[in-house]
Amino acid sequence: MKSINEMVLGFTAVFLMSLVAVGAKAETVINYDDGSTYTLPENQEIYISTPSSSLFKRQLMGNKDTFFRVQKPWTKRDYVPVASDDYTVGSHQWCKTYVPWSEGLSFDMISWQRACDTDNDGKYGCGDSQFNNSEDAGVCN
Repeated sequence: MKSINEMVLGFTAVFLMSLVAVGAKAETVINYDDGSTYTLPENQEIYISTPSSSLFKRQLMGNKDTFFRVQKPWTKRDYVPVASDDYTVGSHQWCKTYVPWSEGLSFDMISWQRACDTDNDGKYGCGDSQFNNSEDAGVCN
């Protein structure tokens, strides 16, 4: 039989784990046809309509007049695909098209530093081993 201390410790651990599970949240992400995405921040609402229909905003004036104005489509995006997305990470073509630090410190940026910028000069080109072994190496004379 378990002691009282072991049972209290067990119940406490289960209680703390249940609190962690309650704190988990889900984000709403909208995926557009062009490959871009937008993540809704907390408490933001979004209304979806077809391209052929208009969405209107109501504006109530101080003298109680009401105006309905057409709502412009939302253009903000979190992620927009770039040319380097079409190539294998670390390949010569990917190294040529990837823009360093464009997304901050990311896994792609670290991969670019390791696979592409082998001479640590902050750019990909002559002097980097992969570039020197590619079909573009002729410009390095």
